[in-house]
Amino acid sequence: MRKKVFFSIIMLLSILMTGCQALSDVTNGIEYVPAATKYVDSVQQFANDVPALAEKAISDQQAAQDLEKTLQDMKSEIQAFNDLTPPSMFEDIHNQVLEHNEAFEQGIDTYLENVKDGKVSVDVLEQTGLMDEVAVYSDLLDQIKKIAE
Repeated sequence: MRKKVFFSIIMLLSILMTGCQALSDVTNGIEYVPAATKYVDSVQQFANDVPALAEKAISDQQAAQDLEKTLQDMKSEIQAFNDLTPPSMFEDIHNQVLEHNEAFEQGIDTYLENVKDGKVSVDVLEQTGLMDEVAVYSDLLDQIKKIAE
């Protein structure tokens, strides 16, 4: 009798734990897609703003400081996205984003070094590959949205 009750309790707990994991995945999914969308929007805005800001920073010290802040802010956004915990159905795509984030962050670091050394130009920006890396994020966001449907 005790074995049946014990076995029943164990089975019930197993079912509840499985349900909790599924609920956690749903909750993470509900939070993940908007966070990923916001992140990609930020990356795209960064890509739109930085070339003009770099051009202006060549002759304007305030613009150079603004450029440096923009680069630092983007690094913070990269870290915040990297810290997200994706639901299981988004793990593969999240890992792809993490790989691109690593290259993106390296490009930002390289360009930041150039900005600090006074080597501000659109050519240096292009040489870092920073803007090339940005192009893949739209495709990744499309994949995330397709999985979410």
